Amino acid sequence: MNRYLRNLRDMGPVNSFHVASVIVAGASSKRMDPDGLRILVAMIPLPAIAWMACAEMRRLRRGDELRPRIEAEAMTMAFPISFCVIVMPTFLDLFGALKTTLPIAVLIMGACWIGAQIRARRHYLYWA
Repeated sequence: MNRYLRNLRDMGPVNSFHVASVIVAGASSKRMDPDGLRILVAMIPLPAIAWMACAEMRRLRRGDELRPRIEAEAMTMAFPISFCVIVMPTFLDLFGALKTTLPIAVLIMGACWIGAQIRARRHYLYWA
């Protein structure tokens, strides 16, 4: 089977469910009064995130031997770099020098992960 069709079959429903749950949680939480129920509504995407983690692990286990090594190396690089880069604007936000929001942190984490993936794949010459 084509690699892209296999990835679509494995991760398509998971990602669709995650996007739908985030949209439902976002739309529902804006219409609610800030109380305990709003916290529960914000937790709607959590099952989708757990399903996504399980699906990604299943996909990695079915791949070749090099793929988990590349993923581990990329995550080992991306996590500390993104953590440090996110902490700097957070400290600047504490002192009022720069306003930091959660979407900025998510974009920083994504950019660090993509950069680490590119670096690890270039190191092993792996683009499958």
